[in-house]
Amino acid sequence: MSRKGHHPVPDSSDIAAALVRLSFLVQGHYARICGRHDLSPAQAELMCVIKDQARGMTELTRMLGVERPGLTGLVDRIERRGLARRDTNPHDRRAVTVALTPQGKRITDSFYAEVSDALRQVVAHLPAADQQRFADTAFDILLAERVPAIFGDSAGRVSAPE
Repeated sequence: MSRKGHHPVPDSSDIAAALVRLSFLVQGHYARICGRHDLSPAQAELMCVIKDQARGMTELTRMLGVERPGLTGLVDRIERRGLARRDTNPHDRRAVTVALTPQGKRITDSFYAEVSDALRQVVAHLPAADQQRFADTAFDILLAERVPAIFGDSAGRVSAPE
């Protein structure tokens, strides 16, 4: 049902239902595109986080919200596929960073572009002003909830404060 015109303030159960349904919509697109790229959603998240820069294991556990053993297994799986590599930090030989290989970068860039395109299409029917208002509101929520920029943010608006 369209909600054009005057928008009464919805009660909290309407907001919760809308957010849950929106989450299902986004997760559905994400999972389908992961499948087309032969990636699990967790592998794709990790690869998107290291898409533009190598990151240390401690930083990755914090960003992805996983425990170290789970992250190690995740890195092992994408490393075996030749999509990522572990590097020793030259300043601290005990610290390890994870970076994409050239093949991993190509796959991640393709995946990232496809997901970005699909999600832009979700709001394409909205007028430009509504799209901007939606983006602004979403970023306000993400900042308030301290959600790290896992999938990227070209505007640099979403990063969790340290």
